Amino acid sequence: MSLRSITRLADIVEVLRKECPWDREQTLFSMRYQALEEVYEFIEALERGDREKMVEEIGDILTVALMLLKIAEDEGVGSAKEIVERTVSKLVYKHPHIFGDRKGWGMKEVLENWENTKKDGILSGVDTRRPALVTAHRIGEKVARVGFDWDRKEDVLEKVKEECREFLEAPDEERRREELGDLLFALAQYARKAGYYAEDALREANTKFKERFRRLEEEAKREGRRLKDMSLEEMDEIWERIKES
Repeated sequence: MSLRSITRLADIVEVLRKECPWDREQTLFSMRYQALEEVYEFIEALERGDREKMVEEIGDILTVALMLLKIAEDEGVGSAKEIVERTVSKLVYKHPHIFGDRKGWGMKEVLENWENTKKDGILSGVDTRRPALVTAHRIGEKVARVGFDWDRKEDVLEKVKEECREFLEAPDEERRREELGDLLFALAQYARKAGYYAEDALREANTKFKERFRRLEEEAKREGRRLKDMSLEEMDEIWERIKES
């Protein structure tokens, strides 16, 4: 890792913060969605296997991190020295198998120690403001480390069926909304036990739907029709042809 390159980028960020009208106006609060956006753009590039885009997005994430560091100083949240030193101390503390006297630990011991460093409970580090399916997956991972988990994915599937029945039999919309949440949580746990993320599956479904709908629009246009003038049955007929193709 080239510290000289990172220092050069940090210098540029500092210049932008002083001289660029847009960058001068930014706050930690205003940067929150940009930080999220850059991470998601990296994930998208990663899933596509687009190396050039991954390189670009990692650079964007690093730029945002350095900008947040500079803004934190400007807003009096903390100096760069304080932020970096606290981060270093935390990493050293949580990795005694690297920096301490716990040499030779395997993955099991590392994960157990990581959870033991949590001062406020196993789920204290889970931020429920994250994407909900990601959070559900993370909750499942954490409680599974202390044995609070199903033995097999087939057992989770039975839970999914149970939650689906409760959703369908809910007496009113308030209860149905609650049961929908339970169903989605159970589905996220099934995905975890099966070895993948429900978030990824849903994102792939979103992408597939978006592509099929784009083709639906193109097909309608090719036939000289507009979607808003077509019936649902007419659109569905084209949709089924697209699915079959």
